[in-house]
Amino acid sequence: MPINKISTVTDTPRLINLLGITENTKEAGFILSDGRLLHLPRKNPLVNFNHLDVIKLLPQFQMTTNPVSDTEMIAFMAKEQLIRFNIEGIIHCAVHPSSMQMRKIYNILAYRSSIFEIIISNAAAMTLAQHQVSGPSMSTLVKIFKIYEQQTAAIKTDEFFVQQTATHYQLVFRPSMKVVGKMNKNTNTLKMELEYKSASKLFYQLITDL
Repeated sequence: MPINKISTVTDTPRLINLLGITENTKEAGFILSDGRLLHLPRKNPLVNFNHLDVIKLLPQFQMTTNPVSDTEMIAFMAKEQLIRFNIEGIIHCAVHPSSMQMRKIYNILAYRSSIFEIIISNAAAMTLAQHQVSGPSMSTLVKIFKIYEQQTAAIKTDEFFVQQTATHYQLVFRPSMKVVGKMNKNTNTLKMELEYKSASKLFYQLITDL
């Protein structure tokens, strides 16, 4: 199912009704916008229930036999302002955390000696930054998430590649294998999908390097 077919009506209450809220970080899968933890069943070792399975519970994803992709999950996270969470060491954001989410992240991480990886994406699933932290202060977390306030952010070059047709260069976003930009070989006219416009400079560079 294409990302743009995701319902614009908030699905968070549906997920809460289906899975419930937990205070046990070992049983949490997402941090909700209000700072509560969405339950993710993990106790049964015979059931490999993961973050993608949560989204498959929703009606709009049950209507397709295609598996939910990581890019669809990240777009859904951005729409619902969900933070993917795993107590084993992963925090993954697609939009700037709310104040309640920031407080929850701090409360979970501040007194832990184990290393957590914080992955920062945008709604288009482009990786903006990755950090490894251990017992971070609130000021450290604020600095990490300031990247969402910047007009431009570093783009991971390994998430993109260029392919060619007879008439065009095409910029492909590797995680979804989606063509997100085209340049006419004869006129040098560039067309980029809006959410990937920040990758225009990289597109030029990759063409130059061919």
